[in-house]
This record gives sequence, C-alpha cells and structure tokens, in this order.
Amino acid sequence: MLNETATTITLPPRLAEQVKDYVQEGWFPDLNALIAEALRRYLEAHHSELTERFIHEDVEWGLRGDE
Repeated sequence: MLNETATTITLPPRLAEQVKDYVQEGWFPDLNALIAEALRRYLEAHHSELTERFIHEDVEWGLRGDE
C-alpha cells in the first residue's frame, strides 16, 4: 500500500474555480489527483533549477552559519 501524506492548501478563488471545473469536466477524478499531478509536473520541470538553488542556500549557510 502506498503511504500518503495529508495536507491542507488554500487556493485563490479564481484558481479554486478552475480546479473545480477541471474535476467536474472529468479531466481528473478529484482535487487530490489534480494537485498531485500539478505538483509532480512542476517539480519535474524545475528539478535542476530547484537543486541549484538549494545547493547555493546550503553553501551560504555553511559559509555564514545560521545567523
């Protein structure tokens, strides 16, 4: 069985309406599926950019500490 983590999100009204429309039109079975797919695609598309940013933050922390 797949372990899942529950969380709560807050969406701006316009985005919430778009999400609702996609689910009602049958593009996704529910809100959870849509959000998970959107997050997966975002992370895949920005993987190298995010990795580089995290490395820079780690180096800065290592050089200057957590002050």
